[in-house]
Amino acid sequence: MNQTEEARYERLRRLGQELHIPISETFWELEVKDGSGKVIQHLKQRSHSWVRNAYNHMFSQLSGKNANYGTFGPGYLNVKDTGGTLRQATTPIGQSDADIDGTTYGYRGPAGNDTWGIQVGSGINPESFEDYMLQTKIANGVGAGQMSYIEQDPHVIAYNAGTKVLSNTMVRYFNNNSGADVSVNEVALVVNQPQGGTVYGKWMQARDKLAATVAVPNTGQLKVTYTVQLTYPA
Repeated sequence: MNQTEEARYERLRRLGQELHIPISETFWELEVKDGSGKVIQHLKQRSHSWVRNAYNHMFSQLSGKNANYGTFGPGYLNVKDTGGTLRQATTPIGQSDADIDGTTYGYRGPAGNDTWGIQVGSGINPESFEDYMLQTKIANGVGAGQMSYIEQDPHVIAYNAGTKVLSNTMVRYFNNNSGADVSVNEVALVVNQPQGGTVYGKWMQARDKLAATVAVPNTGQLKVTYTVQLTYPA
């Protein structure tokens, strides 16, 4: 991590706490093990890439405003799913009363399902605020360039009484049985969201371009962790 940048974030977090302005933080972490279980690569840094979908989601929830029609871009309140379809409904963008802690909706992608939850890809394009899908998603499977998507772990909620930080940790494992190394250059958080009787489908909230390529060896395993946290004033 860039220590100068991290110091600035820490000042921002404390200032937000003092002024009662919500400051959210997100981190991603990747750990690679070889076939014997030995850790051979590890990366961790702060995520800077909540995309337009996430901002619209947050604004819609905080303002209690329905999504609206229009194009995807500045001034329009909607989301674009991973298939490129613009989605809107007559209710606010957000989580429904479905079980979003389970593996039906929300972030917890089921085993063998590469369409939502934490995703990995091989694309090398820079991050963009307008991203709505991974550049090149790594598909679930055991063929060339593929990895097996394991059911995403249950959410882990923790509270630090000293810093007043509430955090949610999300973890997903990926097994490589393709017969060769698989290169990972991007990761994403994709939510599966029913809304107002209309299934929004899967829409990406964050896409992160990795600082360095992560090579997962054949018979190896990749662990991807996303941690979302919020500092409370009291």
